[in-house]
Parts: sequence; C-alpha cells; structure tokens
Amino acid sequence: MFKLLFIMKLTKYFFKKKNNSSLLNLKILFIIIMILSSLIAINSSSWFMMWMSMEMNLMSFIPLMMNSSKKIKISNSMMIYFIIQAMASSILIMIIIMMKLQNNIIKMNFLMNMMQLSLLMKLGASPFHWWTPKIFNNLSWMNCFMFLTWQKIIPLFLLMNFNNNFMIYISALTSSFMGAMLGINQISIKLIMNYSSINHLGWMLMTLMINKNLLLMYFMFYSLINLMISLIMNNYNFKFINQLFKNNNQNMNMKLIMMSMFLSLSGMPPMLGFLPKILTLMLMIKNNMIMETLMFIILSTISLSFYINILMSMFIFSKNNSKWMNKNNFNFNKTIFSILLLNLMLMLIIIIPLLNMLM
Repeated sequence: MFKLLFIMKLTKYFFKKKNNSSLLNLKILFIIIMILSSLIAINSSSWFMMWMSMEMNLMSFIPLMMNSSKKIKISNSMMIYFIIQAMASSILIMIIIMMKLQNNIIKMNFLMNMMQLSLLMKLGASPFHWWTPKIFNNLSWMNCFMFLTWQKIIPLFLLMNFNNNFMIYISALTSSFMGAMLGINQISIKLIMNYSSINHLGWMLMTLMINKNLLLMYFMFYSLINLMISLIMNNYNFKFINQLFKNNNQNMNMKLIMMSMFLSLSGMPPMLGFLPKILTLMLMIKNNMIMETLMFIILSTISLSFYINILMSMFIFSKNNSKWMNKNNFNFNKTIFSILLLNLMLMLIIIIPLLNMLM
C-alpha cells in the first residue's frame, strides 16, 4: 500500500508542478518502462524474473492512469486496480516459492492451477472480470487501449508455459459467455469495449490451448483494430451511444470507417477481424471441439448485437442530419478509400499462407 501511495504522490507532484514538456517526458518514461518490462518477461527463463517484470509493468501503468479529467474517480480506479493486481501478484509469488519446496505431483498440479487462477485474475478473464468495468469507464481512451492490449501480453505469455489447460478451458468458455451477455444492454462505449475484450479474451484463451501461433496473430489483429477505434473515439471524444446519435451528421467517410472498424471487431466477414475467428473455429473443429465451436458461434452472433447498436446510432435518421444524397458526402479521397480497402482485402491477401502455416 505504501508503494501505491508513493507512486500516486510522485505522479501528482509532476502533474501539478511541471510544464507540458515535463509531463510528456514523464509519460514517455513510464511507457518505456512498461515496454521494457514486457520484453523482460518474454525473454526471461525464471518465474521470479517474470514476476518482477509484472511488478514493473504495474508500477509503470498506474501513473499513466492519472491522465484523466476525473481526478477523484480515477484515484478510486487506481486503488482498485492496484489491489487486484497486488493480490494476484502475491498469490503468484507465494506459489512460485511453494513450487520450489514441493515435490508431490498431486500438490504440484494444485499449485499449477492456482498459478493459472492468479494469471487469469491479472488478465481480467471470467470469473475474475468483475473488477474491470469499475476502472475501465474512468480511463482515457488511450489508457483504455493499453489496458485492453499491452497489459495482457505478460499474463498471456505466462499462460503459454502450462501443460494442464483445464482452468484455461473453463475460463475461455465463461469469458466468451459473460462478455457476450453483459455487453448487450450497455450504453457506454467504453463498457461495450470492455465486455467485448472479455469476449475476445475467451477466444484468445481457446487459441492458446490449440495453436500458439494463431494466438499471436489473433492478438496482433485485435490490438490493431482496438488502436484504430481508440484513436477515433479519442479524437471525437465519444463516450456514450447517444453522442453518436447527436453527432450523426458528421462526415460520411468517417462513419464508414467507424462502421468497418466495429464490424471488423465483431468478426463480420469479409472484414479483417473475421480471419482469426474463422481460423480458430477451423482448428477447434479439427480438434473435435464441436460443442465449443457451436457455443462460440452463437455467442459471437449475440455479441454482434451491441456492435450494431453503435452502428445504428451513427446511421439513424434525424431531422438535424444533413442529406445523405449530398454528392460531397460520397467523394472518397484516396486516403480513406485505401483504409477501407486495407481493412476489407488484407484478409484475402494473407489467408492462404496463414492456412498453410496453421494446418
């Protein structure tokens, strides 16, 4: 607890006393530490060094959370995030020490399962997903992107080292179910992205058991789509679905880009996000996971509904909206047209070599 208070006081001092250039340098410093901690964990062969890198990653991300207009709420979110991550880290280091002292095979399997639970708690996977909405709604969009992507690299990498995947299997099924169900009636775009992340985490945990190369490809595509959505939402400062309805007279080109991004995140063909999902389903069928495949298809269809809510808010008619048949709205410039083509056609370009690699 003293560690968290020290970091918060130090960060508040810099945010209050320093100028904009110093704040930028401070953010860059914490981002560099966060990137280096992930690289240390990936290249380390010791569980203790991996645990140390996760602590470095935690202590570098907490100051970055201070970059928000809601200072009181973000302080509460920082406290919740620190308590959950510290609890999972404490369980992890305790189990690492016990593994060094224990030779009983039955007890070793139990310790391995407990270690997987601590890593799933760090990921925010179901049934440990309850804490993620409490902090996600108060983060800035770029912090949301880091929370959804970069903060998952180390726990996912550590989960690759286990041979017993029972806990991962249960978490994959429950994460896919809870992410699809809890996101249906949400009106906050951030909460929709959060529950979408839980749903995608179930897919990633399933690919982790089947093919680790597919997991890397899935995570790379998911991170790319999330980056583009976060940049757009941060640029327009959108937080709720009704803001999309009130601003639906914006540029039609931007509407189409946002539509392609959300459809790609949902896995709608022929968008880019459809590629890792169809490859995951093919490998699940190849490994005789028929019921799991059917469940994932149904839940993916359900999760499509809350993406469509966002799209309907962008394209619904209103009396304040400009006419859709205005010729200026449909004059695509080369940049926007290339972005749409990239999102639609990149899957077709790379699907053949990926199929050869995975099959």
